[in-house]
Amino acid sequence: MQAESIVGFINEAGKNPGGAEKYYKAAGKLWEYIKTYIIDKREGSEWFWSVDADGNPCEKPIVEPWKCPYHNGRMCIEVIRRMKQY
Repeated sequence: MQAESIVGFINEAGKNPGGAEKYYKAAGKLWEYIKTYIIDKREGSEWFWSVDADGNPCEKPIVEPWKCPYHNGRMCIEVIRRMKQY
């Protein structure tokens, strides 16, 4: 969910040049949240699916076919691709 939200914010920035700054800021804030709370800091790990209000990860596998290779990988590729356009 967080990865797709970043893609959405970057996409909206491209569609709304006059208001792009607010979308880039939202994407940046979400990326900071992901780095702080969602990325599993253990070496060689991935992102947690989600965390609860206390920061504890949910009881889902770290990697599975739709989360890691699709959503998280897609976000990285899309951000790089879209940012090269600007």
